[in-house]
Amino acid sequence: MYLKLIREARDIEHEHVKKAVAWALKEIGKRDFDYNEKALLVAHELLNDGNKTQIWIAKDAIKELENMVKVEGRTRLISKKTQMGSEA
Repeated sequence: MYLKLIREARDIEHEHVKKAVAWALKEIGKRDFDYNEKALLVAHELLNDGNKTQIWIAKDAIKELENMVKVEGRTRLISKKTQMGSEA
């Protein structure tokens, strides 16, 4: 349902809307690996559409969603780049 809303709002060029769409896409992708894959598919769709706003949203989401890991004791995925996500 939320990915459908993201697809509907992807053409709105207002800065706050653009950032909110990217944020929503990233948050959906952090839920688990299944949602991460779905969010990445939507991001790659946006990237391939060629619209300037969609490309910005896609690049912002992809750079974070491609580096997610599952950490014991946490319910959501986190970025490998964070201190908790880094391998010791």
